Amino acid sequence: MLVREVMTKRLHAVFPHDSFEKIVKLLVSKRVTGVPVVGKSGKIVGVISEKDLFYKLFPSKKEFYKDLEYYMNFENLEREASSVLKLKARDFMSKKVVSVASDDHVLKACSLFLTHNIRRLPVIDDGVLVGIVTTNNIYKNFLSSLINK
Repeated sequence: MLVREVMTKRLHAVFPHDSFEKIVKLLVSKRVTGVPVVGKSGKIVGVISEKDLFYKLFPSKKEFYKDLEYYMNFENLEREASSVLKLKARDFMSKKVVSVASDDHVLKACSLFLTHNIRRLPVIDDGVLVGIVTTNNIYKNFLSSLINK
């Protein structure tokens, strides 16, 4: 089975200058857990997952260990949480884009999910974003086809 047979072609993407708020609203309203980030030319420049959003709610390890007592008090973290509203997609997107082509086998996508600890892959053909494949696409299609034989 090929990626093109299981990928989602209806894409939701954001731009590097889009706000944290806009991205959260998009993920919630479209019921997706991540989106590609595209530049002016339409080429993919990053990916944002809900995990990227959550990471911005917490201090870096360096900051955390500088003041353990402060950061172990979750009320302090909650007070600081609103600072994420100043962020743009470029501030928290994953810039290392791991992708597949529509002609790749779904098991290649599975291996990339596992080795990179990710749940979605942009599908890029000839430099153009044509879809996205997620672990859910694999469950619904490829794994289901195995048990329905």
